[in-house]
Amino acid sequence: MIASGKHLLSMVNDILDLSKIEAGRMRLDVETFEVSPVLEVLINTARPLLERNGNRFELVRPAPLGVMASDAMRLRQVLLNLLGNAAKFTERGLVQLGATRVELDGLAALVFRVEDTGIGMTAEQMSRLFNEFTQADSSTTRRFGGTGLGLAISRRLCRLMGGDIKAASVPGQGSTFTVTLLAAIDAGALRDDRQPESSPFSPDLAPSSSIPSCDG
Repeated sequence: MIASGKHLLSMVNDILDLSKIEAGRMRLDVETFEVSPVLEVLINTARPLLERNGNRFELVRPAPLGVMASDAMRLRQVLLNLLGNAAKFTERGLVQLGATRVELDGLAALVFRVEDTGIGMTAEQMSRLFNEFTQADSSTTRRFGGTGLGLAISRRLCRLMGGDIKAASVPGQGSTFTVTLLAAIDAGALRDDRQPESSPFSPDLAPSSSIPSCDG
């Protein structure tokens, strides 16, 4: 009964977020913050989920991440959704969160990469991954639950924050989600009635190689 209530509350919150975004009423709370402490809070929140299925977690952070001028709460929301999914679809495997600061098209950016060694997805499943109220397939919904809104909302939020999200996956081997965000949003240029449909740069420009050093 409690689990059903939490699921219903989660669905209601997701629908409210999506409706705000589509209506152009999603407001970003832009502030300047250090990225590393935000990740530490995120990991402490997510660790019970990450370890529930006997998974091992690693944080990959090879260099100082510096500061962002963005919405810290929405950043945590996106990354928590990705980590939660990775933990849910992985059993006795590895979930890794990587973060690095880069320059793309002359703009400072942060790249966050969530990788897992879980069940993975087919190309057909990937084709509808970011659609609203959609999961990989009906058997996934029955087995793992979920609203089918988390990834759709995450992509919309990333684009609001001057970036985007992409995914890659191999069935039976795992999935990788890469979030690329501008290090600084021009708060004065934000308008609630204009929602970006694409990012100012392609996340495909983000470094694709694994980052060697890590701390768990």
